[in-house]
Amino acid sequence: MFAPSKLHTGRGRALQRALPAVLAVGAALALPALAGAHAVVQPSASRPADLQRYTVTIPNEGSSPTTEVALKIPQGIDFLLTEKQGGWTVSNKAQDASRTVRWSGGSIPPNFFASFQFIARNPVKAGPIEWKIVQTYADGKAQRWIGPAGSEEPAARTEITESAPQVDVVNVEEGGSGQSGAGQNAGTATAGQAKADDDDDGTDWVPIALGAVALVVAVAALVMARRRTS
Repeated sequence: MFAPSKLHTGRGRALQRALPAVLAVGAALALPALAGAHAVVQPSASRPADLQRYTVTIPNEGSSPTTEVALKIPQGIDFLLTEKQGGWTVSNKAQDASRTVRWSGGSIPPNFFASFQFIARNPVKAGPIEWKIVQTYADGKAQRWIGPAGSEEPAARTEITESAPQVDVVNVEEGGSGQSGAGQNAGTATAGQAKADDDDDGTDWVPIALGAVALVVAVAALVMARRRTS
């Protein structure tokens, strides 16, 4: 006879149910990456005039370490702060004529990638903006991610649109943290999850059901045995 037991929590079962979908999505995302990674700037969409935290991701598929990354700032961006990056020297000339942010002095080994973050105020006008990036290697070669979409070395692009989701970003002007739709949604999701965790006491009903079935079978067998001996 099976004894009822608590084998899994509700959270564990949720992870098990989600695992196949996560693996499928991961495989789908991995295919284009393996086909040929390129420099990207995320997010790919943001709202006009908003402060946005951007992430630049630089892959190294060459045979020499990457030692410098230069990012050309699009027109319409009049404010930009870079994040301190360990092992790299950052030169922020976003307000100069060159309008370039340059990370140098560090190293991205072959077959690795690195990410750099900055906060920028988006252009007021809606429309696509281009982030042209030049990736320089220790052997002096350079890869220029400045081409049109669909080319071998495309520039990263962000669509400035009112339909982009709002995000939380450090309010660098008022010293606070901006609250937006994304933050509110995250709070709602957290509260909903807490309620779901309260509703789900973690009991796994599968072993309980199996135990009940085993009990019924045992009782039926006992009744039949008594009938044979009577």
